[in-house]
Amino acid sequence: MQQAEVQAAPPAAEADADRELVAEAQAGDTGAFEALVRRYQRWVFTLALRMLGDRAEAEDVAQEVFVKAYRGLRDFRGASRFSTWLYAIASRHCLTAIEARRRRPRASTGGVGGSDAADDPPGAAVERLPDGAPLADVVLERQDVARIVQDALQQLTEDHRAILVLRDIQGLTYEEIAEALGLELGTVRSRLHRARMEMKARLAPHLDTSGP
Repeated sequence: MQQAEVQAAPPAAEADADRELVAEAQAGDTGAFEALVRRYQRWVFTLALRMLGDRAEAEDVAQEVFVKAYRGLRDFRGASRFSTWLYAIASRHCLTAIEARRRRPRASTGGVGGSDAADDPPGAAVERLPDGAPLADVVLERQDVARIVQDALQQLTEDHRAILVLRDIQGLTYEEIAEALGLELGTVRSRLHRARMEMKARLAPHLDTSGP
């Protein structure tokens, strides 16, 4: 999963560009903030989708995250990267949405696998098919893999899911995760280790061990 779906954190050049756009947005340039949205909307949506497991809810949450970011931009002082600050907002908002969902009566939706959350999420294995016209069974197999991974993610605790998504899917560094989630660096490492072990155990029944 880590190799198939990881999204690298923005390089230093992009961080510099972010600072310029943030300064312009803080000065009232809405076009600059729209440029930040375009740069990070895919990342924020992927985080929300993997955390929540529902495409429609993830789209709503992603929009709400950028609204919060826009309203709070005047308080951003650049002590961290804009991307880290934005991920902190997104992570907290996703955890809040999960808690709110837990309080609501559960509707019968057929579970995560019954939604379209894993059909074509950004960064999913199905979007990494090689160029050309893959055979239908290959497409279906990779869609199945995406659903299996998403189902396994939804069975993790919220804390473990957040750590795993931020590191192995979003590609944040340990330091960025610690800052985004307000955790000690050692806590990030230990939780990530436990999350990976749990994820490995949940995926084990689906792994093909019949080969040589």
